[in-house]
Amino acid sequence: MKESILILLVFMLCNTVLAQNESHSEKCLTNNQFEDRYASYSPDGNWIIFESNRNGKWGIYLMDTDGKDVQRLTIDTYDCRRPFWHPDGKKILFESERNGSWNLYTIKIKNKKEKQLTQIVENGKLVFASYSPNGKRIAASLQETEEKSNIVVLSRNGKLKKWLTNNEKRNFYPRWSKDGKEIIYFSRKDTDNQDDEIYRLNIKNGNDVRLTNWHKHNFCPSWSADGKKIVYVTSMEDTRPEIYIMDIDGSNQTRITYNQDGDTLPNWHPKANKILLTAYRNGNYEICELEL
Repeated sequence: MKESILILLVFMLCNTVLAQNESHSEKCLTNNQFEDRYASYSPDGNWIIFESNRNGKWGIYLMDTDGKDVQRLTIDTYDCRRPFWHPDGKKILFESERNGSWNLYTIKIKNKKEKQLTQIVENGKLVFASYSPNGKRIAASLQETEEKSNIVVLSRNGKLKKWLTNNEKRNFYPRWSKDGKEIIYFSRKDTDNQDDEIYRLNIKNGNDVRLTNWHKHNFCPSWSADGKKIVYVTSMEDTRPEIYIMDIDGSNQTRITYNQDGDTLPNWHPKANKILLTAYRNGNYEICELEL
């Protein structure tokens, strides 16, 4: 009798998990022993950039949406990290540590010509940078210590223009809304630097709304193509992180992945209902595509 009940419970659990995932199809675009991370679609949706350490240093790579035609863009003896597309799709913004400091650079897709945008930042380093939709501004996190970083706005040429946050906590990963009027980011400002929560900030009037409230971590948000949804990562109880989607006011928070190995760094396709993930598979990070 007990065995029959146990079998029934296992059967019900499996059916529940299958039902939760039946509308989502995952395809891994990379499969190797190295770390492939931080992937995003080009503005036209035809290409994908990502970072990888497959050549001994972190570098920026380009591939088509099937994971083929892989090209190494940065050929450096320095680490190059966290690529982000320019809205015209012709160049990439990235971070690199050279001469003892981290700065922002761009590289053109066509001729691989690099340009340094920022000079040595005396009180920290610029990380998690992203272009505004018109390409005229850059949002980034100015990290002073492990416990303190704030969101700033730079000109397209890397000049500091505005502080969007100014507190003693961690504020990371700014991402622009489609109209360029707001950013989303994650912060520990209301949790005494204990856990990350996601916020939505109006750049003009400074209105800052907290969207999540979870005692672990909510982080790495990304806008949907139509600007009506936000995809993000949540640390689960005793498991690796999973992907959630919510409305832009923080309502209707819905879990969309159920993978024991975990998923992170989601980015929405600019035209289709697809999301790129950095997925922990077979002992290392791979780039996977989730079709909703």
